[in-house]
Amino acid sequence: MKPTVFLFIITIFPFGIAAAWFSGSDALTSAHQRLLEGNTAQSFEAMVEAWQQDNTDTEQRHLTELLSLAISEDCGRSLSTLSLPSWLQAIVIRRETVQTPNRVYYQFSIYGSSDTGILNVTFSEWPEKKLLNANLIPDDAKSFKLDIRGLSGAVHAGLYKLDVTSTEGENWSSWILVSQPEPIQKISWKDSRSWRIAPPTDLKSTCPRPFLSMNLYQTDVGEDAPIWSEEKDKNLPTSLPVIDVPNGQYWFSVALIERRWQGAILFEDVQRIARFIDLPDVDLRELSLKAGQE
Repeated sequence: MKPTVFLFIITIFPFGIAAAWFSGSDALTSAHQRLLEGNTAQSFEAMVEAWQQDNTDTEQRHLTELLSLAISEDCGRSLSTLSLPSWLQAIVIRRETVQTPNRVYYQFSIYGSSDTGILNVTFSEWPEKKLLNANLIPDDAKSFKLDIRGLSGAVHAGLYKLDVTSTEGENWSSWILVSQPEPIQKISWKDSRSWRIAPPTDLKSTCPRPFLSMNLYQTDVGEDAPIWSEEKDKNLPTSLPVIDVPNGQYWFSVALIERRWQGAILFEDVQRIARFIDLPDVDLRELSLKAGQE
């Protein structure tokens, strides 16, 4: 473990307080000790075991805080030594909050890719609450995206189980530790053409800086693919650029995306704002003439 992480643990959690924390939970004690020793993967395994025990609310809160500290080692890459099988190229887990002028709703998605194809994906909260059980059709078997719908809030911190079965009948599974949802809304509308982004609070994070994804959609029902999109990972824009589209009303969304890992599994926490806008909002011909005169 990096010295800065070790010192941070000692500063925030003095040994006297830590002893009070972990009394009566051997797995929780082990998770803390392994993290102090720099054995992040072993600490993760102990956290999984601790979640499988009957925990108090206080112990569950301590587990989520301990997970956050473990992630800070290298953005979660050393949390798990479990690799993906040869037939599974990528797995991404995305938790998303969407704010529109009329409502706030929540999404949780699992997507990935496979050379041979995927037959089934299940995702369950410990001990046996199945949140997703999807059989894939052949057209989606090699590149899939599955959504958990009807959520009343963001998927909370805790222990989950992911199972993936290939079209050849091979099974791969992993315990998943979901971190605490972001309590602060970091992106919000300023007006119909611009938005605010809160400055980062952890400038020493081992994770990539958040990036921005902008997407413009036609309002026609069933129009899933954006007609324009752009991503920025530096100098994040806070206003809508000039887009050459026919006059009309469009659905515009801006997403602030943060990434971390659990070994080979990528996690994305997304805050998205969206609304209808009328475009174009400038005379493109006039803009082109002005540009030619400069």
